Amino acid sequence: MGRLATLLKYADAGPNERKKLLNSNAFRKAVGEKTVVKLQEASDIAETTLLQEEVLKKVVEGAEPAVCFRDILPIIKTDSYSVRVVKSTGGEYAEDIAEGGVIPVNTTELSKVDITINKIGTRPLITKEVIEDALFDIVEIELEKAGRRMENKLNRDCLYEILSGITTTDTDPATDNYFKVSDIATALKKVKTENFTPDTIVMHPHAEGLLLQDSNLVYVAYAGGDQTLRTGKIPTLLGLKPYTCSVTTGSTSYYWDDTDSASHYMALVIDSKNMAYIGMRRDLTVERYEDPIHDLEGISVTMRYGVKTIQPKAGNRILTT
Repeated sequence: MGRLATLLKYADAGPNERKKLLNSNAFRKAVGEKTVVKLQEASDIAETTLLQEEVLKKVVEGAEPAVCFRDILPIIKTDSYSVRVVKSTGGEYAEDIAEGGVIPVNTTELSKVDITINKIGTRPLITKEVIEDALFDIVEIELEKAGRRMENKLNRDCLYEILSGITTTDTDPATDNYFKVSDIATALKKVKTENFTPDTIVMHPHAEGLLLQDSNLVYVAYAGGDQTLRTGKIPTLLGLKPYTCSVTTGSTSYYWDDTDSASHYMALVIDSKNMAYIGMRRDLTVERYEDPIHDLEGISVTMRYGVKTIQPKAGNRILTT
């Protein structure tokens, strides 16, 4: 039984049972001594925020395994319903100036990109019967699932925005059923040619699996770096930090899957500092939760954010093979 489930069991117990739990080594180990002290000082757990805090922690824990694009893209905090990003074209050059000469003003035009903030949400599948039957382990599981759904949605929105926003020529692996380091090098070249500095590669699990078959990674193992063979994790490649993302785009225009067809993609090489931004109005939040026990059946998890392409040429799409 996890920490949250243990606290829920305590909240649901009668006075005598609570005393027994507070004196139980198993209970004290599960919740920690600091929490035990707080519970002893409060006349009722409802007077504390312990359960509310643990519910949010459980949601965040559920989201963590799915975290991808929030680790990649810059996050801009905002208190408004939209964020305005001012940008220049990039790739300009300074000029030669004679001694004592006037330094010319840069005439590059600035443009703006507005990131519209939207709200997403989900409700954990926690029924009245689950609460009545004290199935608190199920509560933990459903909260974790809710967190995972929220992070999947953020990843989906970021992925679709980037796939639909990139304007460089797609990279098409030359050999069917293979994805090699050389294909990554081609995508890298296309982004660098636009005067951006690619630092990240995002792959569909299909691309990751194909890449692990590339003999170049095996040769690295022969040279003494056997991390890939031992852990199954792809190391930094050509200066790119690797991520694997298994969500779908939810779009009929841009696909992220293992199908070899037009508009189906399996990898992205991007300059993470310039490709797109996430505007964050409010991160993961648990709403409508006051009663430590009974409100669990009606809580919802929400988040307010937006994502927008900033520099369309700061990335390259790799077609599925």
